[in-house]
Amino acid sequence: MRFPGRKPIYINLSRMFKITVYILTALLLTAQLALTIPGARTVLTFVDRLEGVGDSSGVTTALGEIKLTLDGIEPSSSIDVLQNGRSVMFFYDREISLTVSDNSVIEIDGTSINTPFTVRVSKLSDNIKIENDAVSVEVNSNISILGRIFIK
Repeated sequence: MRFPGRKPIYINLSRMFKITVYILTALLLTAQLALTIPGARTVLTFVDRLEGVGDSSGVTTALGEIKLTLDGIEPSSSIDVLQNGRSVMFFYDREISLTVSDNSVIEIDGTSINTPFTVRVSKLSDNIKIENDAVSVEVNSNISILGRIFIK
């Protein structure tokens, strides 16, 4: 249908598609960048249970912190701290801090050390409970289980 005296309108679909793709890509990259900032993430997402909610001390409810102290031997990179069977840290210093998650098993691997030593829990974050209330563990050239971690 033609209207007299009016110019026809041409729509360049290819150009509109390219502009739409560029705008959506820029929005996606901006959203991904914003999700790396904790303050923006709490505004943009509603999933608190899986990510954890921070308290005033900075510790999240989905994670906790344990401070382990090495007694009876000098610190060594041969003493591994295992979380769920995987090496996550070694004793590079007499006291180390370990971030743990719910229902994880903490073990001390001293199989490469011939001298017996003790690893004790010197500090726990408030939201952690260790199974059997383990305070220390004796390691004598073996892998000793410190305990299972439960987040309150």
